Amino acid sequence: MEFSVLSNNLKMPMMGFGVFQVTDKNVCKQSVLNAIRTGYRLIDTAAVYGNEDAVGEAVREAISEGLCTRDELFITSKLWVQDMLNQDTAAAGIEASLKKIGTRVLRPLFIAPGYARLFQCVACTRRCL
Repeated sequence: MEFSVLSNNLKMPMMGFGVFQVTDKNVCKQSVLNAIRTGYRLIDTAAVYGNEDAVGEAVREAISEGLCTRDELFITSKLWVQDMLNQDTAAAGIEASLKKIGTRVLRPLFIAPGYARLFQCVACTRRCL
């Protein structure tokens, strides 16, 4: 697996495993677990995919099996436009994702707004981080 060293000296995997449109929770969990077993260390999900909890279950199982440590994983999610109406909704969206996945950190958290509100959404989200 190739990595890129970020400005904060973290090594980010150059290839990740995404779970877009994987709606069956068991299939999602098993897919992520198998991806980690085969060497993937970047897992991509989003609140709107409805499977953050299954990703979290797979990550916890992989760690308990000794396949990886949490620090080796980059788990990404996305804050959607409906979560960025204001600072409170953005904070609630971030907290909900963290809780569902069962982690303290998302590296990175992507912002997926409609372009008409892009700068408002980014400013709102930055205040929450």
